[in-house]
Amino acid sequence: MDVQATVEECLELWRNPYPQLARLREEGERPVAFFCSYTPEEILHAAGLTPVRLMGAVRTITHADAHLQPYCCSLARTDLDMALAGELGFLEGEVFVQTCDTMMRLSDIWRRNAGLSFHGDLVLPIRMGEEISLPFIVEEVRRFRKQVESFIGREIWDDAIEESMHVYNRNRRLAERLYGLRRENPGILDGLSATACLVAGFWMRRDKHNELLHELVEELGKGRISQEERVPLLVSGSVCTMPDLPELLLELGADMVDDDLCCGHRYFDAFADESVSPEEALAKRMWERVNCPAKHQCIEDRAERLMRQVGDCGAKGVVFYLQSFCEPHLFDIPYLRGRLQEELGVPSLVLESELQSFSRGQLRTRLQAFIETIRGV
Repeated sequence: MDVQATVEECLELWRNPYPQLARLREEGERPVAFFCSYTPEEILHAAGLTPVRLMGAVRTITHADAHLQPYCCSLARTDLDMALAGELGFLEGEVFVQTCDTMMRLSDIWRRNAGLSFHGDLVLPIRMGEEISLPFIVEEVRRFRKQVESFIGREIWDDAIEESMHVYNRNRRLAERLYGLRRENPGILDGLSATACLVAGFWMRRDKHNELLHELVEELGKGRISQEERVPLLVSGSVCTMPDLPELLLELGADMVDDDLCCGHRYFDAFADESVSPEEALAKRMWERVNCPAKHQCIEDRAERLMRQVGDCGAKGVVFYLQSFCEPHLFDIPYLRGRLQEELGVPSLVLESELQSFSRGQLRTRLQAFIETIRGV
């Protein structure tokens, strides 16, 4: 396997996944969009559908402003704008998970205006991780399964979901191994390359992504790749919609050695228990995994996990990378920054990005100043 060639292909996919999504439909796949890492993709996969993640695009809004206020996050606005412009016609449908206020309202707007064949909703409790919420999640997963069955016109057998859970669990183990190799051998693969190879799986059949990750892990396991010493940073936030942030870190002599992103480490966190019923297994994974800030959980737990990650990967600083107006993440920032500084002496930087007015130059200036501060320049 040519690691560099694979990385370049994944990077190109990350920069613009939409032509690839159109090709999936032409190749006989049935793409269904999702927006949140809480989506039980295994049910869609078992139904013969291909879950694909929408993460926005750099574009000028032409249609979405008639439905969403300008202070809604740019992920919601640009995804909706593409749908209303007829650019997502290769999709068979979409799945929304009840998370933040914007995404809950976007679900109704999308259902009424996007014109796709399937619309699924998954309503999760605000208080995750508590005993009282697990039975509710199990019932929601069961209801979602029935929604998908109604759409495809047949029952989804338990063994099909169990097989899909095995496929997705293997994907999580491979992703975990990829991140582990980076911790064990700093410099073996930079953060840009590792993240590109991970997020590429959002836009291909999961079985194919497993093959890619398996070959990559096998190749990287053969030896250490030398690399110049860089300032190690951890990036925390929602999603990196584009590769600009890790690209800039490399240009400035730093590297993203780990992340706390819902398109990264939080995405493959926790496994589905293959020894229990499919609905219980999928529900329990959502219930046990590290929570999104849009869900209620003791904030001390999130801070403890973040500090453990910083210690494990040896990060010298944390970059909080958020979409503008993302209130659930912004509410947590002051507490998290305080704990990092007071208990670990680790500095942090908060960056906000908006896809309609993305400024790489401004991002570069602030990152450069932060990295120089860590270096003591």
